[in-house]
Amino acid sequence: MTATATHRRSRPSLAGTLKRVPGETLVFAAATIIALVHALDDAVVHRQPGVPVDRHALAIGLALNLGIAAILLFGRMRAGLRAGVAFAFGGLAATNGALHVIHVANHDTTGSDVTGVLAAAAGLVLVGLAAWIPWRHRGSSNWRARTVAVPAMLVALAFVLVPTGMAIVEVHKWREDVGAAPSAAYQDVTFRSTDGLKLAGWYRPSTNGASIIVAHGGGSDRRGAVAHASMLARHGYGVLLYDARGRGESEGDPNSYAWGWEKDANGAVAFLKRQPDVRDGRIGGLGLSSGADALVDVAATNPDLRATIGDGTALRTFEDAKRLGGGTVIDGASAWSMFKAIEVIGGQEPPVALEDRIARITSPLLLISSGRAAEYDFNALYMKSAQPTTQHWNMPDGHHTRGLREYPASYEQRVASFFDAKLGR
Repeated sequence: MTATATHRRSRPSLAGTLKRVPGETLVFAAATIIALVHALDDAVVHRQPGVPVDRHALAIGLALNLGIAAILLFGRMRAGLRAGVAFAFGGLAATNGALHVIHVANHDTTGSDVTGVLAAAAGLVLVGLAAWIPWRHRGSSNWRARTVAVPAMLVALAFVLVPTGMAIVEVHKWREDVGAAPSAAYQDVTFRSTDGLKLAGWYRPSTNGASIIVAHGGGSDRRGAVAHASMLARHGYGVLLYDARGRGESEGDPNSYAWGWEKDANGAVAFLKRQPDVRDGRIGGLGLSSGADALVDVAATNPDLRATIGDGTALRTFEDAKRLGGGTVIDGASAWSMFKAIEVIGGQEPPVALEDRIARITSPLLLISSGRAAEYDFNALYMKSAQPTTQHWNMPDGHHTRGLREYPASYEQRVASFFDAKLGR
């Protein structure tokens, strides 16, 4: 009788499995996982106050699926494709992470900053890997592959990576401390946007019975409009300065192109209607850059905004850019990619085209433009469809929203005279 023995196959250890995985793949997988962890942290765990947990579901879903697929397929790709994928993932991770590095270096560490700094490092590792792969495998690719790789990379840069990186910056601006009010005449106030976000600001009551909403630009917060508010206060107007959503102390996600800001401005109008110092609904608005876009939107739909000045109104959507035209096909495709990326990353639908809004405004509107470049062209375009109640004042040698600083006397006279005439003294 012969004894037989059965042997179970031992399961390979994790260490043994990892030893068989090429080093390039391990580095790519580790760095990509760090970047994905930050994406989840930023959009879900440490999402902005007042933002629902599913706001960024589409963006997170895309990031996870693309990241996991890239990790699984990385080792099977040709060297050139591996380098391109590593560069793409690394560039976007480094761009996102760099915003957190800047915040930590200049302010403090909050929310998703820790994973953001790690994502920045992971992004640099991926970019380094992208440079290493072609050098490591030099001579292994044929001339046809190299001929295709260079233009393909340039196309990806122009139409995907650079526009997406720009979109990340536009919807990830960090918050800053707004500090104390300009003077004791300003009160700390809060109110709600029309979609329920809690917004914070300063209010200086009126001495002439009229009050003005002063809306800051896309990369700023309430502090960016203090000089304009002070100018109006000298003429007796009440002024409401507030942080747009995602900025300063207000809830919500940031968006430098003012998507959703019209809901903030409508909430500001409702706030002023409740103030005892505002008589007979005498409410106006002065917006700077993106703040101007938001107030123009409200002026078209809210009759309680009686008179509006838009300083630096230009564009906020791809539709606005398309209607002006004048650029190349490449410019148009890149712009489309950027705004589509803003839509996906920010989890928002783009607002109505400004030209359509301005065409509906029947209350007094003053459009202020600076220089003779795109900003002037946009305002000239809008004037073609505007109502007779709309005026356009251009400062040919001025710079974007710097009219009060560069031409203080004429700017103050023009703005104060407009509100005096339209809101009454």
